[in-house]
Amino acid sequence: MGNIQPGTGKIGSGGFVGRAKYARAFYDFAVDGGAIGTITMRGDTIPSGAILLDAFVEVTTAFTPTTTTTVALTVQSAGDLRAAALTNASPAVISTTGVKRLLVDASDADLVKATAERSISLVVAAGAVTAGVCSVVVAYVELT
Repeated sequence: MGNIQPGTGKIGSGGFVGRAKYARAFYDFAVDGGAIGTITMRGDTIPSGAILLDAFVEVTTAFTPTTTTTVALTVQSAGDLRAAALTNASPAVISTTGVKRLLVDASDADLVKATAERSISLVVAAGAVTAGVCSVVVAYVELT
């Protein structure tokens, strides 16, 4: 086997187009609470300059909100992974268990680029969350 060459796997290096990387963050009501405000999820961060490609959430314990609770998932700016929405509204992203897509779909024209190292955050508004467990996975690419 040969040595790993510097620059291997970077965009622009010989014959290699790019590689998606992944950040995973966790939320558990029993650990993180559910009060109104921004809750920084535990886990990986998104590096400065990263361009977000896709994201999904796996809800293992459905979130229990009040009837007015809104929740957004954010990296760079308000609701860039999931805009603030009533937790019990359709589509039920976090009020039911399972895996749901966030962020990018074919109709999105703009991608998100991190302007600094960022954490994945859960933003609770209008009413507290009283239960819930989820993991968020974000796919991104670094161009430099």
